[in-house]
Amino acid sequence: MKQHFLTASIVVLAGLAFPATAHHSFNVFFDMSRTIEIEGVVTSFRLVNPHAEMLVDVPDAEGNPVTWRITARTGPAEARREGWVPEDFVGQQVTVEGNPTRREGGTAMSAGVVTFMDDGRVVCLGGCPGGPEIR
Repeated sequence: MKQHFLTASIVVLAGLAFPATAHHSFNVFFDMSRTIEIEGVVTSFRLVNPHAEMLVDVPDAEGNPVTWRITARTGPAEARREGWVPEDFVGQQVTVEGNPTRREGGTAMSAGVVTFMDDGRVVCLGGCPGGPEIR
């Protein structure tokens, strides 16, 4: 009996040692059949799990800032490996191209291509097939 318990315990613990591979689908939250572009100033860039995120203030028709939440399709470890530093993004005027939220009138998008307006530098936040390399 002790042998069965020990074997079962080892199997369970070994299974817990592997990272979870289940993941949510961007298709649930974002309309992957549409692409939009916004222009504004980055107010926050956080390398958080499960996906890096950026906030961009985009002026509305009256010139008032509307905050857009941009969800990268990559996690913080990959972003750091690619050399992303939050301070390089915050305060920058950018255009962001990505897939909008499915929520009508929502102000969020997934991933996308970020172009820095001052020098034309381009960063792909993931999910950019055939898109530019991270530079």
